Amino acid sequence: MKIMLQYLLLSMGLLLTSPVFSEQKDKHVQHQKALDIPEAIKPILTQEMLLLEKAMKGLLSSITTGNWHKTVEIAKQVEASYIFKQQLSKEQREHLHHILPKRFVHLDHSFHQYAGMLAHAAEVKNADVMNFYFYKMADSCTQCHAEYAKEKFPGFVAKGTHSH
Repeated sequence: MKIMLQYLLLSMGLLLTSPVFSEQKDKHVQHQKALDIPEAIKPILTQEMLLLEKAMKGLLSSITTGNWHKTVEIAKQVEASYIFKQQLSKEQREHLHHILPKRFVHLDHSFHQYAGMLAHAAEVKNADVMNFYFYKMADSCTQCHAEYAKEKFPGFVAKGTHSH
């Protein structure tokens, strides 16, 4: 398991630091701006993000210790974790539908879909596929934070682009 974790972390690091990926990502990120979430909705979004952060940490622990049952349990919770939507009124959901960028919605949908796929991989005890979907979930988080939450995560602020 220790070797799998090292491999996973190395793979993620190599992908995220590759010049081609970084350059393409920087160009895309420069055109994005922070989400304009209404003040009444921000605490609900914050609550969901904190729960997802806790779940991602729990997944990392359960995956690296081979706790298949716990991995399935957490991944299924994440797949269905739409607290954000469940606590909103119909009017608030409709308003968000009109103001959220399609890319944000896509990243969010993908994140939850990957969690379901991770749960299935854990059910059949396929560590390689499970690790792949954990990576895809983490990548969805990273992309979303880099594109829509740069003020909260200043480490993602794009540096000036240059050509060689």
